[in-house]
Amino acid sequence: MSRSNQTLILLGIILLIFASCRQYIKRESTHYKYYNASEVDSLSKEFLIAVTDEEYLEYGSSVAYVDSKGDTIIPLGRYAYFGTDTLVHFANVMLLPTDTCAVRQVAIDKSQRILYDIVLFDNGPDPFSEDYVRVLRNGKMGYANEYGQVVIPCIYAFAKQFVNGEAEVAFHAKEYMDLEEHRRVESDEWFKIDRKGNRVD
Repeated sequence: MSRSNQTLILLGIILLIFASCRQYIKRESTHYKYYNASEVDSLSKEFLIAVTDEEYLEYGSSVAYVDSKGDTIIPLGRYAYFGTDTLVHFANVMLLPTDTCAVRQVAIDKSQRILYDIVLFDNGPDPFSEDYVRVLRNGKMGYANEYGQVVIPCIYAFAKQFVNGEAEVAFHAKEYMDLEEHRRVESDEWFKIDRKGNRVD
């Protein structure tokens, strides 16, 4: 056997070893209750401002939200800051852990109703792409708009961001960490949807 063939076989074996060591991430299936924001909720122009009793308002700081008169609408003690300085329609926050619940990153409205769980992107909330943000409900992904309304139901195992009016989604997908500790997704069943959730391919 030639040296180049031996090298190819060795590389193949190494690749098989790395592929077999892949650790898949199991997404937790839950039965949380969520509030469906309505069109009426999107009409409000009132806003709330994030405040803290800590030295700085930063990710993980205890957070409260006050109105323009300084009255506390959402008190300290239940949430930690997760990037929303001004609550117009919804705020991204971390639910502080309790005896029955671990830390969750969620979107809440002014009445503290949970709209959805937040998809994480680079250690923070997923950014909006073409006016939609990816969201989670009970382990399934969908999309919400700027008002916190889930506009494409959370029915997908994984959903990618919208690009040029389309997004790739899959009903069956597996997430894993690559060798550089980046989260990756694989599926043999990707298809595209439009901004109304209709399949386009």
